[in-house]
Amino acid sequence: MPEVVGQYVDQIMTAELRPVGNMPRGVAHRLYEAVRGRAKGPLSTAMATAIHDRVGEGDRVLVVCGAGGAPSLPRGEIDGLPGAIALARVLTLGLGAEVHLAAEPRFVRPLEEIARAGQLNVHSDAFGHGPAEVTIHVSPEDDAEGARFSTAVLDELRPALVLAIEKLAPNHAGVIHGATGNPWHDVHFNPAPLFAAATARGVLTCGIGDAGNEAGFGAVPEVAVIQPAGARCRCACGGGMAAAVAADHVLTAAISDWGGYAVTALLAYLLRRPDLAADADYVEELLRAAVRSGVVCGWHARPVLSDDGVPLDAQRAAVTLMRTAVTQALSHSVSPSH
Repeated sequence: MPEVVGQYVDQIMTAELRPVGNMPRGVAHRLYEAVRGRAKGPLSTAMATAIHDRVGEGDRVLVVCGAGGAPSLPRGEIDGLPGAIALARVLTLGLGAEVHLAAEPRFVRPLEEIARAGQLNVHSDAFGHGPAEVTIHVSPEDDAEGARFSTAVLDELRPALVLAIEKLAPNHAGVIHGATGNPWHDVHFNPAPLFAAATARGVLTCGIGDAGNEAGFGAVPEVAVIQPAGARCRCACGGGMAAAVAADHVLTAAISDWGGYAVTALLAYLLRRPDLAADADYVEELLRAAVRSGVVCGWHARPVLSDDGVPLDAQRAAVTLMRTAVTQALSHSVSPSH
């Protein structure tokens, strides 16, 4: 049954509803097919099952998020933050994990606000880490400092899982790009050393994205062909926007947050805790908190109730369908007419 639920959740999370514009259309299903060809079953099921089997009571988890920066998105974009918080809730309340988030300085306040809207406390160093809490770490933008941070945070936490959602990652030339091929390296934390070190230590790694320039997609070489800027970018490196950072499990969705909600839904199913699957009201609270905190819709580049150009009503509809797939699969009813 997890495969059946995951198949339909995957179909919902890959519905491409962004406006027509400078981003390519018709690539979401092609990226999905490329990743699915390497996975054992639906992507949401595969990732959720791996997390469920690896993460237990008291284990520490590191979730890396935060995308967008100067000049076009100086305060960062929404995508990735709500999905990270939805995942944090099911990880702590469902699996009993101690959840740590890492993002650039501009995302600390937004993550605090979205976490509280997402029914989580933000941890204070003055007290021991309790349930329903997240700890937020600042990930440096400088490469050398970022590499030191990666080693230090792994040494400190010894996590069972490192998960990235909408976390831009460098190409084979070592340069981070946006989805259309513009360079964005100087304003982002480089997750390559973190994932390399986590893999070397045997830590489970997962990557959630929507374009192929995010951590995890180094395992999907088809990105270079599917995306118009995949093999040829708009900067001097000429290496394309396709990420070279691989992960044990990769999930691609039409919007990265939808990928986060999808994995949350499947974890809720595996735990038989449908209350932990994101519903429409929950996601609306996350989105409103994100806008209040200062991050913006990555498509419109302004504070509107939209995630990657897809408006609030569609955000509510998507998670309603995902959650319904879970609740219906956990309910038992015999039809008297069949």
